[in-house]
Amino acid sequence: MSFPALSRRGRLLFGLAAGIVLTLGSTLVRPAMAEGDGSASMAPDFTAEGLDGKTYTLSELLKEGPVYLDFWTTWCKPCQQALPKLDELHSKYEKAGFTLLTVASDDQKTIAKVKPHVKSRGWKFPVILDSKRELGNKFSVRAYPTSYLIGQDGKVVSMHQGYRPGDEKVLEEELLSLLPADAVKAAMESEGGSH
Repeated sequence: MSFPALSRRGRLLFGLAAGIVLTLGSTLVRPAMAEGDGSASMAPDFTAEGLDGKTYTLSELLKEGPVYLDFWTTWCKPCQQALPKLDELHSKYEKAGFTLLTVASDDQKTIAKVKPHVKSRGWKFPVILDSKRELGNKFSVRAYPTSYLIGQDGKVVSMHQGYRPGDEKVLEEELLSLLPADAVKAAMESEGGSH
């Protein structure tokens, strides 16, 4: 199959479009956060109030262990598939120092649905409301779900966008590499399970 030769203007427009696609694609994959030492981005610190009335500060949570920060909405189907799996991981590893902190990014029209939505599902993890998307902008969230696994040093270990069944297994492997083995073992024993 042959393609007709592009005019100079056509080549210019094609090059411009390709550049825009590459630029936009790279912003969706890499979060724009404060530069670290070049090996990993530092997660921006924040303080926010949760649905439970408690105040959550990232740097304080990191003193206990790694934090998984998950941005979601009530209308996002992949989010609704991922959150029960994240709740299971939260319950399984919370005693080992893992914190799951979720950020409901519904807009002003749907934000009132968040609390009953969470309550009806029995989720036990903390939820922060971000209807103005201030926190989402801080983390350059462009799609839902978007999640960040943050190590105790404050560096972003990994960033995930979207959800496919099985993603929680990848997260669990990443998480186990960050949690002390003795803390994981103790958490498993206290739950009556084994790992």
